Amino acid sequence: MPRGSSLNKVALHVKRYLLVYSILSLLAGLIIGYEYKGFFKAYGNEVKNLIISLAILTIYPSMIQLKVEKLNSAIKKATCVAMGLTFTFLVAPPIAMEFARFLPSKQLSIGYVVSNVVPASSASIGYVLIAEGDIELATVLAVLSLIGAFLAIPGYLKVYASAVAVNLPLGKIVQSLTYTLLIPFAIGQLTRYLLIKRRAALSVINATAKVPEHPCLKGLEEAVIERKFSDLKACVEGRLENSIKPHLSLTTMLSMLTLIALLIANKAAKLVGHPYIALKVLGLQLLMLALLLGLITLIDKVLGVSYEDHMSIALISATKNQSVAAAIAVMALGSEAAIVPALVPVVQAPVAIAYLQAAPTLRALLKG
Repeated sequence: MPRGSSLNKVALHVKRYLLVYSILSLLAGLIIGYEYKGFFKAYGNEVKNLIISLAILTIYPSMIQLKVEKLNSAIKKATCVAMGLTFTFLVAPPIAMEFARFLPSKQLSIGYVVSNVVPASSASIGYVLIAEGDIELATVLAVLSLIGAFLAIPGYLKVYASAVAVNLPLGKIVQSLTYTLLIPFAIGQLTRYLLIKRRAALSVINATAKVPEHPCLKGLEEAVIERKFSDLKACVEGRLENSIKPHLSLTTMLSMLTLIALLIANKAAKLVGHPYIALKVLGLQLLMLALLLGLITLIDKVLGVSYEDHMSIALISATKNQSVAAAIAVMALGSEAAIVPALVPVVQAPVAIAYLQAAPTLRALLKG
């Protein structure tokens, strides 16, 4: 069996059972962390550095898959883009800040806020693809949510910290954003250019050099030939992207599962001693997602938004990159705050899947 085919099967298997593996990772982290709590206490700095490294390793592949060039098409769906950004940056964060007040400690509540302000992930675009939503709109929203996060995350954290009388190190937050978003984004886009865009362009140049002086080509307009090679370039880019996608997907998922286990292990003693913490976080996030998705669905119905556009807006606005939240929490907010992004995926994935299952009902609701 070819290696690529085998890797693709493994990636598909992990993706299919990601929720199961997430729960198993959480339980493994809980058991290991509680059994070896002395180790995690003694080597706190080393564990912190490992968490940050794993978080960046989880984030980096999604930055390679981010198609910044799609921003050119944002003007075509300016209204839907504006709606998506409104839900992402003006609706979800204030709701999260209100819900955060129900958590038993200030660190946990700040961790909850950051978990709901971080940008969408590549998995969010994957959900849109499964739902047959507008991928172009979803990509634009994902890119803009990433850009907007540079202002939204420190801004909302500062507002919430002032409200609950907590002194947050703004410098550390900016530093964490640099490590978790800016650097992975820059390196990811450079990698995308080298692995996909540049190789596709070279393939087209080679193809152009090999075009024969065929009688059928002599009558064609130069613009037509140029368009054909533009289509060829897009096709080659698509094939190259599909060839590396299983590697990126598997790296992201395995890193995320390890990250969940490590985050939980680092605070296992606290979670075992106070199990209601996990139940509160999971319950609040379930309510948060249900409220947000319900609100988006209602408003989109009233405004006559199409099913395809709605699924892009809803899934990009509601599902967040918890690896980014975990890294920010560990670097700038404290290890207790990182408990929240470790738990959120256990709720986020099944809610997204349940929403996808409701696609026929949503399609009928938003029809016309």
